[in-house]
Amino acid sequence: MKILQYSLGLPPYRRGGLPRYSTDLSAELSRYNEVTLLYPGKMPLKAQSKLKFVQRKSSQPFNVIEMENPLPVSLGLGINLSDPYMATREKENILLFLKNLKPDIIHIHTLMGLPIEFLEVAKQLKIKTVYTTHDFYGLCPKMLTENPKSLLENRACSFDCMLCKDGPSIKKIRIMQSHLYMNLKNSFVMKKIRQKQKGKIADANLSDNKSNEKISTSELEGRYKLRLYYMRMFSMIDEFHFNSTVSQDYVKKYLPNARGKVINITHKGLKRTITKFSGKKVKIGYIGPYDEKKGFFELTKVLKEIRKEYKNFDFHAYGDIIENEIFTLPWARNHGVINSNEMDNVYNELDILVMPSLWHETFGFTTLEALTYDDICLVSQNVGAKDLVNPKFIFFDKKDLETKLIYFLENPLQRIRKEKERIISQNLPIDFVKHVNDIYEGLYVN
Repeated sequence: MKILQYSLGLPPYRRGGLPRYSTDLSAELSRYNEVTLLYPGKMPLKAQSKLKFVQRKSSQPFNVIEMENPLPVSLGLGINLSDPYMATREKENILLFLKNLKPDIIHIHTLMGLPIEFLEVAKQLKIKTVYTTHDFYGLCPKMLTENPKSLLENRACSFDCMLCKDGPSIKKIRIMQSHLYMNLKNSFVMKKIRQKQKGKIADANLSDNKSNEKISTSELEGRYKLRLYYMRMFSMIDEFHFNSTVSQDYVKKYLPNARGKVINITHKGLKRTITKFSGKKVKIGYIGPYDEKKGFFELTKVLKEIRKEYKNFDFHAYGDIIENEIFTLPWARNHGVINSNEMDNVYNELDILVMPSLWHETFGFTTLEALTYDDICLVSQNVGAKDLVNPKFIFFDKKDLETKLIYFLENPLQRIRKEKERIISQNLPIDFVKHVNDIYEGLYVN
């Protein structure tokens, strides 16, 4: 079978669960199929309407194609002006690309950067499309109301919305999608610049400076049209791969007739590792961006409150480059961004992982990975991977999280060891070959 995967790009330039999953999936599928991965690449200095599809060298076992002159990729940072995100692209080169490639399946992992004309040509050629719900980009809760335009007049929205917040200018996004930025992204200087910028974004989000800022009449119309644009794109998808029941329930609020299957995602290389609690200080961990929607700031408040009575724990945070007041305390440490090959040590060290997401997190590899090291996972009701967690340790608010943490801190030696024993006996979805077969048979063939 000829399979085209559309993703944000390849690690390490693109980090996170989406690029990792699409890369692993493409590699495994390429063992018995002809697989091509397409990603949105550089934008020209001047606005153009033609797309270019350029073959790129790669060590991967599948073909890699860069789509030049894609639509802007906001990476969930928000959208400054709507019109560039739905600018017209000519169909001629899309038609030539797909006719030459002749894919049987187009598996889409994000709408970011993808013009609607691409899906229109796929429909024209009768190529089946599958969409994996890695996030809710393109879906805005305001569109579920009777009068969305009245709400679109300002930027305040739910944590799940990736459209309403004021995002980077097109000039900045053009730089972020350039080859130069791709090559320098992980340099020391660029990391310091990104740290400063991310700190500013976090502060702005907390202070809510722009959430109630009024939108101009022309931009209001653009914002409304952009949301309709994405809904038209979703309506062209033949089958949805819901990676959790959380994502299925959320997407079906917008697309009640969406056809699809729930198949929890995983990635290759997972194995079971038995770890033991040292019996000393409890190591509580957080892995992910240090931002509001992930619940990081709520978690720090809970930990500082608990610390007034319980001193038998340390806090370890991994995954971001911004600083925070909690890291000035002697019992809290910021480990920053950790390479994937170092994560074994992270999970080996932790006793309890907290995933406090305030937004609906479609799945969350971190929870699955932590469980393979029999780390205790406390997750909010919004985390898709809650299906794998002991229901006793799914929490609903800060007070509930506080209660569950205290439960372990009161008697860590007995209670942590008991829960670890339960996790060791738990059947986890870590067979990646089986997972890929489930995708192939359940979504591609049917």
